[in-house]
Amino acid sequence: MADTRCQIECEDWIRREWMPKFFGQLFYRERMPLSSGGVFDFDAVSADKTIVASISTSGARTASGKHAVGKLMKLRSDMLFLLLSQAPRKVIVLCELDMYELCRREKASGRTPAEIEFIHATLPGELAGRLVAARKLGSDEVSPTR
Repeated sequence: MADTRCQIECEDWIRREWMPKFFGQLFYRERMPLSSGGVFDFDAVSADKTIVASISTSGARTASGKHAVGKLMKLRSDMLFLLLSQAPRKVIVLCELDMYELCRREKASGRTPAEIEFIHATLPGELAGRLVAARKLGSDEVSPTR
């Protein structure tokens, strides 16, 4: 089974280190109420609860170079929960530049909600390298052998 510790570590670093510098306040993992009556555990919620965010470590392509349709569908699911939140600011933080660019193109073509902001967060070199290695291990695990 794929080891997701590195992805979680990247998400934690973005929430703990990058987001406070970018937004000027602390962020926490938090369960928030939804306008539909339920609750959802968001990756990051600002201390003043005005910003809710999902954090993605996914790239726009699979290991074999195909479009990462499943990863984009996961982001679309995240967008639904962001839209159902009461927070005035709804953000998706992407640490892979290719996925950030894909989301910007989707937004420019009217294929994402106007209320959703896409922001690119650059991981530190060592952490980014470990993410690439972890992703390769996961890909090798599910790829058929020849």
